[in-house]
Amino acid sequence: MTLPLNEMTTILNGIRDFILIMSPQREILEVNDAFLKHMHYKREDVIGRKCYEVFKETDRKSSNCHEKCTLEKVIKEKRHCTQELIRIGPDDQPRYTEVTIYPIWEKKGKISKFVEISRDITKRKSDEKATQNYLVKMVEERTRQLKDSHERLLHQDKMASLGKLSSSVVHEINNPVAGILSLVILSKRILKEDEIHQAELDLFRQYLDLMDTETRRISRIVNNLLVFARQSKIEVVKFDINDLIEQILILNANLLKINKVRVIENLEKNLPLISGSEDQIKQVIMNLISNASESMSRSETRRLTISTCRNDKEKTISFKIGDTGNGIPKETISKIFEPFFTTKRKGKGVGLGLSVVYGIIQEHGGKVFVDSDPSKGTQFTITLHRELKTKTGENGLPGPA
Repeated sequence: MTLPLNEMTTILNGIRDFILIMSPQREILEVNDAFLKHMHYKREDVIGRKCYEVFKETDRKSSNCHEKCTLEKVIKEKRHCTQELIRIGPDDQPRYTEVTIYPIWEKKGKISKFVEISRDITKRKSDEKATQNYLVKMVEERTRQLKDSHERLLHQDKMASLGKLSSSVVHEINNPVAGILSLVILSKRILKEDEIHQAELDLFRQYLDLMDTETRRISRIVNNLLVFARQSKIEVVKFDINDLIEQILILNANLLKINKVRVIENLEKNLPLISGSEDQIKQVIMNLISNASESMSRSETRRLTISTCRNDKEKTISFKIGDTGNGIPKETISKIFEPFFTTKRKGKGVGLGLSVVYGIIQEHGGKVFVDSDPSKGTQFTITLHRELKTKTGENGLPGPA
């Protein structure tokens, strides 16, 4: 049943949404009062005109109705479509509009009319944006609070770590300092004697040698801390890893001899040079050799194996340091690179050695692998790239990722 025209008009005018009825040629055939009131138009200003003329689409760049024409989409997809458009309002300002267009079909399958139902959603969009901005501010504030909390926790953790560190470091430094002080007192007694014999001179020289040794020990402790704190000066050079190992073995010859450690070298000849901090890689090797020596203190077989090799495909150089010590328990191996973690007896270490090793190798873009068996010993494998390809930091080594 077809409704009389006056009844249809009454129904259209009772709807608060904006309604347009258009021909296939986009001429406006009918319009409701809500649309006229919203756009500040009279009926005769709209009927018979093209839709894009009514919405001032021909000369308005702030609108996107001409770019996202819902009517074109309806014709293409042959079904009703809904889109959000920006149309120019009666105040010549862009307004967000939700537009739905329904095609009216003839019996022969052609479109006879289009019914457009739209509503102004500018306030909703504004409210959504305000809510979004509020949520963004809330997230930023919460992020700032979490960052502050995280920094406080890091500071507390650092203070706790320094508390653990203080007793061990003081103990490690006090021992050689006390030894040096005693030797100074003994030396003064010798110098006070009226006549100094050769025996006293020999003893005096022995005291000086011991003081030199203990002073160097203090220096190593301080340097270890400086490396851990990343305050030591770094200079990137090209060096031969085999030569570096040989130098360190000479420096540690006395320590290894006292501990009755036999050294086995399997160094590949003619290795390419490595780019990096020679001093810090030396520190890595020193720490690993020192740890290996100490781990074998109670072993019947004390064998330190050092080997080097190259990987031309990956352009890397690797060196391995293995011992026949008591190994590392499985439950502990995941913690050995943590700062201040140590399995040594009280006063024998502060747990910086392996954390320093890990930090230095990470800075060089390399990798550290550990393989340990309590019944066979432990082997550390260090792999370094021949060239530092990553972005370098202030000191010449790769900066943080």
